[in-house]
Amino acid sequence: MDKPRALVVDDELSICKGSEKILTREGYEVRYALSGREALSLLAQEPFDLLFTDLKMAEMSGMELLETLRIRYPDIVPVVITGYATVPSVVESMKLGAYDFLPKPFTPDEMAAVARKAWEKRQLILEARAAADGERLSEYAGLIGKAPKMQEVYRLIRKVAPTPTTVLIIGESGTGKELVARAIHALSPRKEKPLVAINCAAIPDTLLAAELFGQEKGAFTGAVSEKKGRFELADGGTLFFDEIGEMKPATQVDLLRVLQEKAFRRLGGAKLIPVDVRLVFATHRDLEKLVAEGSFREDLYYRLYVFPIHLPPLRERKEDVPLLAYHFLNKMMERSGKKVSEISEGVLRLLGEYHWPGNVRQLENVIEQSVISCEGDILEPRHLPPAVTKREFPGDIPIPRTNREFVALKRTIREKAVADLEKEFVLEALERNSWNVTRAALDVGMQRPNFQALMRKHEIRSDKKD
Repeated sequence: MDKPRALVVDDELSICKGSEKILTREGYEVRYALSGREALSLLAQEPFDLLFTDLKMAEMSGMELLETLRIRYPDIVPVVITGYATVPSVVESMKLGAYDFLPKPFTPDEMAAVARKAWEKRQLILEARAAADGERLSEYAGLIGKAPKMQEVYRLIRKVAPTPTTVLIIGESGTGKELVARAIHALSPRKEKPLVAINCAAIPDTLLAAELFGQEKGAFTGAVSEKKGRFELADGGTLFFDEIGEMKPATQVDLLRVLQEKAFRRLGGAKLIPVDVRLVFATHRDLEKLVAEGSFREDLYYRLYVFPIHLPPLRERKEDVPLLAYHFLNKMMERSGKKVSEISEGVLRLLGEYHWPGNVRQLENVIEQSVISCEGDILEPRHLPPAVTKREFPGDIPIPRTNREFVALKRTIREKAVADLEKEFVLEALERNSWNVTRAALDVGMQRPNFQALMRKHEIRSDKKD
């Protein structure tokens, strides 16, 4: 990946040179400009990720530059650096899109910390735009993710899709197994023919055979007409069996026969019907264990386990959570008509910390629920369901044996409750304001030094969100 690019704008050459040295040491490619006009000229010629600007400049003020950035370069993350820090100037610069505020004089560590946070913000913007523009693997029929484990999934899809090989997709519920099957079909020579899916867990076993193989009129009570089964409907294309581990042994025998003979008979029929289908199976269960238990046929297992693709759970590819979250946000905007276009960093942090037992499907539901709860245009932590936002505190409290112990324990519990509330107060303020200390202090009505004192008391660092 190319180095992040930063532009420093200040009419003091010493500030520009000093900032260039700090940021270069941190791994940034740095340019500087001695005026707002010069900065705009550079912006018209070169791309930048971050911009650090002074507020008080003779030719063009930092406020004017911020206003121009907001209109012409909205994806650049701006940071204000100035020796004239006042509450009105901070508020005004934040309104114009400034991401953070760095009062002069500042130390190299302070600038480096602000730059790291600004770069994280820039990365989220880039990822969100990529997801919104459909640049994330649209050829894979909706699969989204950049994590190494997902890249391996894409590699396997590309290898197997052009072949007629049987595929077994293994993954927990909600990981997107059907999307993988659809991607395989879309990249195969059979893509012009139908992809037909059947969920073995959703259809009663007594009806599954008729669904698969079809029926002749009068084959059984209620069979009032001829009906084609899924095999016939998928002829020439792909037949996807979801949750194959739920199929009962009797139907497994019928399926095995079709796999061996490449032909089947409708229920109640004598005619052998040849069929040409690509078979893709999926399961969230351990088929090898089912074989050992005797509930899944060993010969069928080896027919299925030809080319396995293991789909990772969401907790093993947390870096994909922002991409997926913005993908689902865009879907919800289209579906609901609500103009919720942004996800706060506090929300993204909470989503990244959550363990996602329901995987991608659960994340989609959470985003949908949050969009419905949101009254503005930005998703904030308060819009998330409690399951995602709750924090765990220490467990059982011992029952006191004496009144002295009881009084002491009450004092301890009270102090602990106040400390916990204080910490939550600070964390919530930071999360609401994208971990920007200046904004958080203004939001809660505190002086920045007092707010920082609370952060130090509870060992909360704005440059390390953990």
